[in-house]
Amino acid sequence: MAYQSLYRKYRPQRFGELIGQEHLTAALKMAVREGRVGHAYLFSGPRGTGKTTTARILAKAINCLDRGDDGEPCGVCENCVAITNGTFADLIELDAASNTGVDSIRDLIERVHLGVGASTVKKAYIVDEVHMLSTAASNALLKTLEEPPDHVVFVLATTNPEKVLPTIRSRTQHFELTLYTVDQLVAILTDVLQREGVDADADAIARIARQGCGSARDALSLLDQALASSPGRLDLEQVTNAFGGSAFEQRAEILEAAAAEDPGAALGALSTLLDAGHEPRRVADDLLHTLRDAFVLTAAGNRVRVDLAEDERARLAALGTRLGNSLLVRSLESLGHAVADMRGTDATDPRLTLEIALVRIARRDTSPPIYALIDRIERLEQALAGGPLPSTTQSTPTPRVERPARSVARPTPGAETLPVASVASAGSAPADVAAQTPAPTGPAPTLGALRRKRAKESSSSTTEPSVPADPLPEPLPGVTTAPLASPSGALELDDVIVAWAAVLPTLPMSTRTAVQEAQPIAIEGDVVVFGVSPRAYERSAARLRRDAPSIRAALAEHLGVGPRFSVVSDESLSDSLTSRMPGALGEAVAGEPPPSPPADEPEEIVDLEELVDAPKAEAAVDSVSRLQNDFGATVVDEIPRN
Repeated sequence: MAYQSLYRKYRPQRFGELIGQEHLTAALKMAVREGRVGHAYLFSGPRGTGKTTTARILAKAINCLDRGDDGEPCGVCENCVAITNGTFADLIELDAASNTGVDSIRDLIERVHLGVGASTVKKAYIVDEVHMLSTAASNALLKTLEEPPDHVVFVLATTNPEKVLPTIRSRTQHFELTLYTVDQLVAILTDVLQREGVDADADAIARIARQGCGSARDALSLLDQALASSPGRLDLEQVTNAFGGSAFEQRAEILEAAAAEDPGAALGALSTLLDAGHEPRRVADDLLHTLRDAFVLTAAGNRVRVDLAEDERARLAALGTRLGNSLLVRSLESLGHAVADMRGTDATDPRLTLEIALVRIARRDTSPPIYALIDRIERLEQALAGGPLPSTTQSTPTPRVERPARSVARPTPGAETLPVASVASAGSAPADVAAQTPAPTGPAPTLGALRRKRAKESSSSTTEPSVPADPLPEPLPGVTTAPLASPSGALELDDVIVAWAAVLPTLPMSTRTAVQEAQPIAIEGDVVVFGVSPRAYERSAARLRRDAPSIRAALAEHLGVGPRFSVVSDESLSDSLTSRMPGALGEAVAGEPPPSPPADEPEEIVDLEELVDAPKAEAAVDSVSRLQNDFGATVVDEIPRN
């Protein structure tokens, strides 16, 4: 006898053998038992969930000559045996995917009115993939489907019910079949293996069930494939080799290296996997699914089921905690784009596409600056909540003071250097500190001008001691500086970010409107470096200088020390921050950034104390200036006149 596939050999023959579709089988058994079988049914659901099988069982139950009181067919009478063998004359199956035309439906309609056999109770028509019928064929079926002869039952099956004409759906009883769970597939596979007399490990069966993705037919086909490579006994290693996928241990090693910001280790583990013969596209799919499991375990905890072994669940949960939700989302996006690019026709080197995606995950500095701030805030929030800190290094934790901070104190060629505002303690600042520090009204000095100034001063003075590489800004005249914290209590950028987020809503409206685009981006000793987009620099820098005492005092309440400020222009914040400001604020801040220095000038370190404010331009006398100078008024916002 020729070999028969397992999904055909062990196809369910009774309602009770259908696992996981109890909502459907209970209704059909009740209809058969009570004699309330409808004239038309529509079964919809993913592939391999039992649509056609259920339709055949219904036809068998209707025509069974010795049906039980529970509505189940006996399976041994003449009609049941004929339906099982496919020789029952009054069971007609039509594949609408290959018979889409109206002529096929006309032939079916002509046969509907013919009589039935001597032992037949009702003639059953099963139309599979009914959504593939043409519009003309669907319309030709409508009238007969609505009012068929009493001896006819229509059962329509489809994987896309939304593509079936609404007029057809309205004439049927619609039942939706669902995908099988892993446990249900494990039960089906275990039963088949027992009937076949094959011993198998539980892990191997679970792996086949997960690979089936909810389809009983797919799972049984995979079991056929696994038995072909190892007919005597199934173990996890043989099953993994039979399917050709990458092992969990290898995938986890790649993702853990990327989470530890070690692109070399991640690429090395990937190379080992690919050199063993694994296809890059398949590896990318496996990595994406593994990272998705880590994301679900981290974001949803135990509220969403993830079908993995316990040790694998624990390992992926630790990986997700190390990365954090925001980085997990960006990693999923990077891998998802890589998978899509590798499947396209333009993908000339799928391996290179996957390698680039892994490097992007491993290197945080390839992300926009706003994402780096989000990562820092998320790590700090988890630390405050008492949870484990998402690690950006290897398993041995590194002190936070050693984490690399994004430095903006030394400009690069072609970048713009803007004035630095130095503010001392608010507790001893004079009342007229704002008047002593003029707000910048003109463009900031360029890097080339600062270099020429430094070279001139260096050539004119040879007896003065050399200036340290990173001097702190000098405090304003007449303002004392509060003692700074000890090195062990040095300022941390994460703490400043959180403190700034807490202080900003408490500031007066005019101050908050002017400085809300300023973002702490680096720490230089006891100086907090605020980054501002070029278009908003003048507005934010002027207000930070003017209200520095009150802002410093507010930050001191959260940090325990009043920091000094340094304001710089940061091009990278133009799109990520300024473009998100709604309404008039984003439109009122005008002006283009000053021209960049020539690209051929050599790189040079500029001391912070050499940065000076641009001379204040001669202000025109107008009503707004007089209100500010004579009455101390504050301009909340300016709307340009048309």
